[in-house]
Amino acid sequence: MKKWIAFLSGCLCYMLCVLPVRADVIWEPQDSFYEKHASECQYVSRTFTANGPDGEVIVYESPVSGREIARWENGFQAYIPFTYEDENGVVWGIYEDFESQNGWMPMEYMDVVYDAISFAEEYGADITAESGALDEQYLGESVWCWRYPGATEGYEMTVGNDVPQYHGTYVDSQGHRWGNVGYYYGRKNFWICLDRPDADFDTLYPDGTSGIGVMQPAEKAFPAERIVPDGRQNKLILIAIPLVILVTGVAIVILRREYKKRSNE
Repeated sequence: MKKWIAFLSGCLCYMLCVLPVRADVIWEPQDSFYEKHASECQYVSRTFTANGPDGEVIVYESPVSGREIARWENGFQAYIPFTYEDENGVVWGIYEDFESQNGWMPMEYMDVVYDAISFAEEYGADITAESGALDEQYLGESVWCWRYPGATEGYEMTVGNDVPQYHGTYVDSQGHRWGNVGYYYGRKNFWICLDRPDADFDTLYPDGTSGIGVMQPAEKAFPAERIVPDGRQNKLILIAIPLVILVTGVAIVILRREYKKRSNE
């Protein structure tokens, strides 16, 4: 009995040690091409909007397979976790829909959706290296979290036993002061309006716009030919099929000869 208790206690300790680590592990797509080329793929983890030639983006089975998985109309948004650059210098992004198949598309035909990275690139010079913490009056209260100052979409969070710490501040055109929180109980890289942490977008911006994150679809001059997979996989299949047939035929001939020899003995 004591051995079983010790064993179960050990398992519990193991789970407590391992689970927090796994919570920060980067999720990887279940895709055969990705699994073969994982070391060559770049982690992106951003959302993009389809903006391809003829008003659509074609999603393929892989960067080397011409098999179509889907067609997206321009304006469709998709989360891209990883990209891969092929031998021709074409960058492909992988998309995975848990309700259907995953696929790859040329990133040349995808425009990034304005996010925290976009904000840092555009307003980095205006972000002050100032650290502090949210006022303790918000302990146990609901506050709004945003991907970047002025974002139209956010989510409410209940403050726990300690207030979020921020490192970096920004003041928008309305005079609102914002603080960037790197990490707080599993939530990463978000902003809080330090002046009005409990205010939603309409309260912060009564006129309906913050003037931040407004992006128009990029105007592109697409080449005459659409970017498609280089077809190496299809070529290998075309070569492999005749070889398989040839080897099978030779094997059948050899087996027949052996059978006749044994029959005549």
